[in-house]
Amino acid sequence: MSKVFEKRFPQALAIVEARKVTNYRFKPSGRTLWVVKGRKGEYQVMPDSMFCTCDDYYFRVMDNKKQLCYHLVAQQIAEALGQYGMLDFADSQYAEVTSKWSDPSYQMGETGLSG
Repeated sequence: MSKVFEKRFPQALAIVEARKVTNYRFKPSGRTLWVVKGRKGEYQVMPDSMFCTCDDYYFRVMDNKKQLCYHLVAQQIAEALGQYGMLDFADSQYAEVTSKWSDPSYQMGETGLSG
C-alpha cells in the first residue's frame, strides 16, 4: 500500500493511530458522514464517491496528479480496522453539522456542536 500511495500512506496511518477519523451518524434516518482531522482542519470525506473537501483533493486528485488524498486513505483504513470515533446526531441537525464544510470562514474547533 505504501508503494501505491507513496507518502500519503504513512500520513493516513498516523491520522488513524491518532484517532482523528470520526463517523457522524444521524438518527433516525441512519445517514452517515465521515470527518477526518488533518494538519490544517477537519474535512468531510465521502467514501462512496471517493470525495474529500480538502485542498489536496481539489488541486491534485481532481487534476489527476494523485490518486487520493491522505484523508480518504485514512478513512478507508480506519473503517477497515474499526479504529474511528462515532458521534450521534438527530436528523434535524444534519444541515447545521454539514454547513461548516461549505463555510469558507470555518476553522477547526469552532463548531460549537456536541454529539
